[in-house]
This record gives sequence, structure tokens and C-alpha cells, in this order.
Amino acid sequence: MVSDAIKNNRSYYIKSLADDDEFSRLDAWYKVNFLIENNILDRDYVVNHKDLFLDLLTTDDEMVKVHAWVLARRFADAGYISKEDIEKRKDYLLPYIKAGDLTAWWNADDLINGKYLEPDYLRKYKDIFIEKLHDSDIGTLTDAWHMIPLMLRDNIINRDDYVKYKSHILSVLDQKNPYIRLNGWETIINLTEAGVLSREDVAPYKDKAGELLKGDDIIKLTSLFDTTVEKFKERLKNIGLI
Repeated sequence: MVSDAIKNNRSYYIKSLADDDEFSRLDAWYKVNFLIENNILDRDYVVNHKDLFLDLLTTDDEMVKVHAWVLARRFADAGYISKEDIEKRKDYLLPYIKAGDLTAWWNADDLINGKYLEPDYLRKYKDIFIEKLHDSDIGTLTDAWHMIPLMLRDNIINRDDYVKYKSHILSVLDQKNPYIRLNGWETIINLTEAGVLSREDVAPYKDKAGELLKGDDIIKLTSLFDTTVEKFKERLKNIGLI
């Protein structure tokens, strides 16, 4: 329940949506749905002042800009901004796509999935994404593989683009760092469930799955991914690893 103090402070939130400090303004726009749902702002006000948000999509502040684009799909779906608003500003996201920023790739794919951008917006740069599938940085590599089902769903890449690099994601299970290894397990199980990896691909790791279930790693994994040992075992069983 929203307190009267919040409800009575409408002028503060209106001012925050137009804050000269762009990071503070972005923070305020992240609260827009909450403010509307609790009758602190009305939808028409947000739509009529959308340029205060749209300016953040083209700002020189790179951190603000990338995080503002995270909101673009959500706001378009809600009708606060339009497809035309996104189309007019899409070039401002491209430098990050060309630089291989996976957050930008996720944002752009989200907009493609929502029919606000065409698949070719990303498809023409797919070689940049494919490079991340065998990146020397394990975190980047894992994040990129985690995105493959999305890239396939929206016709950005195809099977031939990633199949030759399967060994790279599977090698993450050999990492000594337990958190990297556990993140690898979660990613590989997701990919097998999605059909990106096959049972044959993961079969050589059956012994490692057994070791995982016997050690402290299983407790860490279930804690990291908010699941239970039983559910995790069931997922391993479903892909033939136990």
C-alpha cells in the first residue's frame, strides 16, 4: 500500500521526470509504471511529456543512454512512446551494437521481438555477436551463449552460425572458479532444454554432473539461481545427465 506521503508528493515526481541531471531523470522514469499504477501520475501526462524520456535515448552520457534503451520496449508496449519514436533514434544504439555490447544487443533484439525494429537491424552485424561465442572472457562468452535462443527466435542468427563453437561453452564446465562453472551449468542446461545443444553434446559431462550433485557446489547453485536441489536434479534428468 502506497503511503499518503508518497501520494501527496506528486510535484516531486513530476520535477524528477524533467531533472537536469540525466541519471536522476532516468531513475525517475524507471518508476513511471509504479507512479501510474498508484494514481500518482496519469498515463496522459507521461505520453505528453515523453520527450523528456526520449532525449535520454540520444544523450552523450553512455551509461544513461544504454540503460534508457532498456526501457524502450517496455514503454513502447505500454503506449508511452511509439514505433516511430524508436525508428527515429535507432542509430544512437548502433555504436554499442557494433562494439559488441551485449546489453545493447539484448535491447535491440527485444525491440525486434516487439516488432519495433526489423531483424536486419541486427542481422547485418551478426558476425560481431558470433565473435562473442568464442570470446576469451568467460563471462562474455557465457552471456552470449545465454542469448542464442533469443537470436534464433528473431532470425538474427541460424544454427550454422554457432554450431562450430559448441566446445567453447561446454569448456566452461572445466573452469576452476565455482561461480563461473555454476553459471556455465545453468546456461548449458538452458541451452539443452531449448534445443541449442543436444543430449549428445552434453553426454560426456555426465560424470561431472554426478560430482556436482555430491559436492557443496549444488548448494551454491540452487542459491544463485533461486531453485531447489530437487528441481535442479529433475532438469538434469530431463536432459539425460542423471
